[in-house]
Amino acid sequence: MTNEAEIIAPPLVAETDWFLQSLVSFANEASLEIGITLQVSGMLVSGNLVSHKQYFDGFATEFSSAFTNSEDAESIKTNISSYGDLYKSNDENKIQPPPQYIHLKNTRFFNTAGNPIPGNKGVWWRGRICEVGGFSLGSLSASQG
Repeated sequence: MTNEAEIIAPPLVAETDWFLQSLVSFANEASLEIGITLQVSGMLVSGNLVSHKQYFDGFATEFSSAFTNSEDAESIKTNISSYGDLYKSNDENKIQPPPQYIHLKNTRFFNTAGNPIPGNKGVWWRGRICEVGGFSLGSLSASQG
């Protein structure tokens, strides 16, 4: 008969993929852009991995374009773009925490039939790394025919 104290718990599974975090860190530092496909909550999310800086700059430009007043648009664009500087540090010796979010541009979501959503163009996308179930390098394209 086993005692409750003797029961061995199964090993813990990491909540966040350390390898994906390191790829995102590299993208943030090197400002590179590379195709990636993520499995998130049963859907395929495919686009180009970009730095957080490029994401906030691009998102700000697109979001602010909806405002007709140019002063409002510029103010909003500047405000949102500034979020890209949140992780910038003047101290090179300071260790940055691992990224918690992944940023994609030209993102599309693929259903089981392989059809991209949206069908007309990709969008800016931001997601939590801990929600990614798996990934592969390379982005998907729309089915032909």
